[in-house]
Amino acid sequence: MTTTEKDYNPKAFTPPKERFLYRVKFTKGEEVKFIGHLDIMRLFQRAIKRAKLPVAYSQGFNPHQLLSFASPLTLGTTSEGEYGDFEMARKINPQTLVDSLNEVLPRGVRVISAVPMKNQAEKAMAAMAGAEYIIYPEESMTPNIIEAHLDGFLKQQEIIMMKKTKKDTKATDIRQDIFDMKHISDGKEPKIYVFLAAGSQRNLKPSLVMEAFYQYVGLEFFPYRIKYHRLELYRKEGDTLVPLSEGISDGNGAEPV
Repeated sequence: MTTTEKDYNPKAFTPPKERFLYRVKFTKGEEVKFIGHLDIMRLFQRAIKRAKLPVAYSQGFNPHQLLSFASPLTLGTTSEGEYGDFEMARKINPQTLVDSLNEVLPRGVRVISAVPMKNQAEKAMAAMAGAEYIIYPEESMTPNIIEAHLDGFLKQQEIIMMKKTKKDTKATDIRQDIFDMKHISDGKEPKIYVFLAAGSQRNLKPSLVMEAFYQYVGLEFFPYRIKYHRLELYRKEGDTLVPLSEGISDGNGAEPV
């Protein structure tokens, strides 16, 4: 036996497993706004089985579908910008993925798009850096009050609020995590747009922003009478923030939808 034959190791020449990752964008409507994050995960697991999609499974004694989701949505919040990263066992057309899931998903959950991902793209949860919302305050926060006070609220150098962390509650300056805030009321319905930090490094809930704004205005804060709707989730690319579904395509195979 030659030295070359003796030293040959098949594993050393085995190419890495090809992965077929898709970033799926979906809605969470009024019908399912009180369904929690874990239940949404289970809902998609069942939908994938019903749709007979070629989902990839983990290895080991207890295989599970290779799905991961972005930031959990607060109960009671609706959204048109939720994301999950789904790994398939083989390449499929993104439109097939969208259509197959929409045929079996319940009312209130609808897949908007699917983008084939680069293997090196960060997972949605890890990549998150910002989130957009529309907020519908209750009737005491009229459009006139918003118009009169919003500029002054944003001109504050600091906005100190008690913010809950995993370990405790502490006084935190939330002003730096408010990227944008606008008065967008149409007619008599009060409506506010916010763009906030969101992710593992910095994270600000829209409810805390509204609590701070109510305090600034001098109105009593009714947390369960305010509606929140998430528009989009963002990731950082250089010095800018872009939607989670942009700039991640593998550029190979079917076009994203």
